[in-house]
Amino acid sequence: MGALVGCGSSAAPFRLLIEVQVAPQSNQNSPIPVTLVAVRDRKLFERFSQMSAKQWYEQRDQLRRDYPGGDAFSEWEWEFVPGFAPPPTVVEIDGDSAGAFLFANYRSPGPHRVRLGPHQRIRIGLGEEDVVITTLDPLEK
Repeated sequence: MGALVGCGSSAAPFRLLIEVQVAPQSNQNSPIPVTLVAVRDRKLFERFSQMSAKQWYEQRDQLRRDYPGGDAFSEWEWEFVPGFAPPPTVVEIDGDSAGAFLFANYRSPGPHRVRLGPHQRIRIGLGEEDVVITTLDPLEK
């Protein structure tokens, strides 16, 4: 499997298996919008690394207009309900990505942004007040 770092060539995409755990009282017992963003543009990557989840959700429509066609970044969106156990999902990430971020739109203050590393399998833990990423061992083939 690849990493979330591109080297200028067309690296093969890789699959990321995502498991999600949502605490019963997450986000003041309200659904939590979550977005995974894989960024190919290095300048945009630096900008995203400074954004809070609130800023992402406020600016994403304009970012989509400023960078049309999905060339600069790709995104996957979900909304999770407190106490619900969604099935695992697989995301295919472009091997040329400079990196990826996960934004969780909590009602509480805080950045609620996590930079993802070069993992094959992660667990997103949506707690009452914040998001935590746990790296899991790859599944046996």
